[in-house]
Amino acid sequence: MTIAHIPARPTWLCTGCREPWPCAAKQQQLLADHGDSPAALRTMMALRVADAAEDLRQLGADQLWARFLGWLPAPGQGPMIRWVANPPLGGHRRPAPVREQIDPRGPALRVSPPPENGLTRTQSRRRPGRGTP
Repeated sequence: MTIAHIPARPTWLCTGCREPWPCAAKQQQLLADHGDSPAALRTMMALRVADAAEDLRQLGADQLWARFLGWLPAPGQGPMIRWVANPPLGGHRRPAPVREQIDPRGPALRVSPPPENGLTRTQSRRRPGRGTP
């Protein structure tokens, strides 16, 4: 017969072994069930801390953390995370394609030959105006 290790509220004692929940057996079961997703297990246990804090007001935050989260492997320990969408920095990314360097000053200026009459654009023939000799 399998013993269910579930918490009895408001005492948060295990119904299977009467130890403070999560008992050692439940910890092993949770690690086995969530071995490939430690972040999900940490999130679930953090939610249990919030529930237990309402019932176990006599315990401090340090005691609740040690009981519900202190036994979990530290982040970075445990199974390797498979990167699906965005690999980590320094991962196996293809290098960016080499782009042609463009001179910001633009192409070299072309100087057109002076017009046949010898006048440039800035020089113009003055029309005799009124009152000028």
